Amino acid sequence: MSAATESRAEAAKLARLLGLDGPESLTYVHQVPASELRDYREAVTELLYDDDQALLQRTADAARLLPAHTLATMGEHALGPLICARLTGLLDPDRAVEISGHFSIDFLAQLSAELDPRRAVDVVTSMPGDRVLEIAVAMAAAGEHVAMGRFVAHLDEGTLAGCIEELTDEDLLRIAFVLEGKERLDEVFELVGLERTQRILDGAESMGLGEEALDLRDHLNARQRKQLRRRAGG
Repeated sequence: MSAATESRAEAAKLARLLGLDGPESLTYVHQVPASELRDYREAVTELLYDDDQALLQRTADAARLLPAHTLATMGEHALGPLICARLTGLLDPDRAVEISGHFSIDFLAQLSAELDPRRAVDVVTSMPGDRVLEIAVAMAAAGEHVAMGRFVAHLDEGTLAGCIEELTDEDLLRIAFVLEGKERLDEVFELVGLERTQRILDGAESMGLGEEALDLRDHLNARQRKQLRRRAGG
C-alpha cells in the first residue's frame, strides 16, 4: 500500500467524521502522512464525544424511567441520529438493544453512521444478527461505506458472513479500502471466497476502484495472494 493510498483512505474517514460532501472535499490532505491524519481524526472524535458529556450522561441515566418504545419515539423524532449515537455508549447495553428494537431500520442506519462502535462494543455485539444485516444493507444503500468499515472488527463471523452475502462487490471493495483493523481482511477473504474475490478484483477498474483493488490485494497474506495468482493464471 503506497503512502498516498493510505492517506487517501484516512482522508475519506476524516471527511465522513466532519460531515463533508464526500472524500473529494479533502483531496488537499492526500500528501499528509496517514498517521498524522489518523491522529487528528482520533482527536476530533474525542472532542465530539467529550462535548456535553455530563448532560448526555444525565440524559442516559434518565432513560431508565421511561418505556423503551417511548424512548425510541423521542430519539427518532426529537433527538435525531447524532445525539442518539452519542447516548448509545452511555446506556446499559441490554437497555440500548431493547430501545433499538423500536427504531426503524432507516433510523438505525443513520444512527450507526454516526456511532463510534469502540464506545459501544457491548451494544454492537449484543445486537441480533438479522437486525445487523438489515442495518448493513440500509447503510450500503445510503453510501455509508466509511462508517461500515468501523464495524467489521466487532462483528462475529456468522453475522459478518451474512452481511458479505447480501452486499454487492462494489460495497465490499469500498468497505475494505476504509476498514478499521485491516488485519481482519484475511478472514474476510476466506468468507468472501476465492472466486468472488477474483471477480471483485477483475471488475474493479470498471467500477473506478482500481486503487482500492490494489490495496485489497496488498493486505491479503502471502498464501491468499498466491491462490489469486494461480486462479488468474488458470
